[in-house]
Amino acid sequence: MKKKTFITFTILILITGCLDTQIIDEILLIQTVGLDKYDEEKLKYSVTFPVFLEQGEESTLNMQQLSVISETTEEARSLLNTRAQQPLRYGQIRVILFGKDVAVEGVEKYVKSFYRNPRIGSKIYLCITEGNTDEILNLKGENQQRVGMYFSDLIEQNINFENIPKTNMHLFLFDLYSDGKDAILPLIKKEGDQPQLIGTALFDFDRYVESLDLNKTYILKLLRDGSEGGTSQFVIEHEGKKDYVVIENVFSEVKYNEKTRKPYPKYDIELKIQGEITDHTGNIDLSDPKQVAEIETSVGNQIKTEGDKLIKRFQELKIDPIGFGEKYRSKTRNWKPNEWKENIYPETKANVKVDLKILQSGAIE
Repeated sequence: MKKKTFITFTILILITGCLDTQIIDEILLIQTVGLDKYDEEKLKYSVTFPVFLEQGEESTLNMQQLSVISETTEEARSLLNTRAQQPLRYGQIRVILFGKDVAVEGVEKYVKSFYRNPRIGSKIYLCITEGNTDEILNLKGENQQRVGMYFSDLIEQNINFENIPKTNMHLFLFDLYSDGKDAILPLIKKEGDQPQLIGTALFDFDRYVESLDLNKTYILKLLRDGSEGGTSQFVIEHEGKKDYVVIENVFSEVKYNEKTRKPYPKYDIELKIQGEITDHTGNIDLSDPKQVAEIETSVGNQIKTEGDKLIKRFQELKIDPIGFGEKYRSKTRNWKPNEWKENIYPETKANVKVDLKILQSGAIE
């Protein structure tokens, strides 16, 4: 019995000795990464990470930012380690930012490199930036002390409550390698000292090709997800004047009905939206059902018009962020991706039908 116990204890010691253990106080955990174009072959890698500075018996949190020039992500991390006071590790990355000049040439190889790293989660956020990422990561004041959380919180709350469609690294790669759908990412720009989401970046495979502002992103989210959240402002005609109403999406669902297949497919897109009016200008009486019905009709027509325009623009660019290809492929035996993209998709017809219901008009009544 003693012999068995000794053998078991010895095995446990050997197994424990094989584990790659790292003491948290002896490493630095990277929270954000930014990639910018440096020259034809090299990129500028910028990272931020927290450092605890001891001041007497207390410690204060300080965020540091480092940048290096390299061709690959792993060499960049090695170079960063030559400038850091402790080893840098990828164990806490929340957001990876790509400068637009990098995204125009393609991001697949960089995203795949991060995805293959076992220390990086697949549900971290990716985004594209207008301007250099190292400048956008350089926040001021209190935001600099929480830069690692700042960008992930910014993207997450806009996905959950505003106009940005659902996205993360796993979903981006899923759409990237899909034959019937193209990927999208949030687009960030620095206004003054404050970064803000300004819309959505559209991709042809892994290359950035165009962007949508927040109002068009709102339409894309409705057509793509049919989900809760999102706010947009609309112009309406009331008593011979232009007024504005702001509608918050409470709930929406979208259904794609294939009406014909030959010679080219035609889809009816049924979009049902339940919303609230959160603000308006002019003398609109929201207690009058007739005026509310007029708003429903006017806004519904605008969403339809913008949805139709958006789909046609996607066809001109030969990109499919909505996923018509996935819907067509699900009922096709001999699926040919090139034939779909080059010949069928550009001729596909889509008719957006909007059923908008204003549930209530909030406290402004």
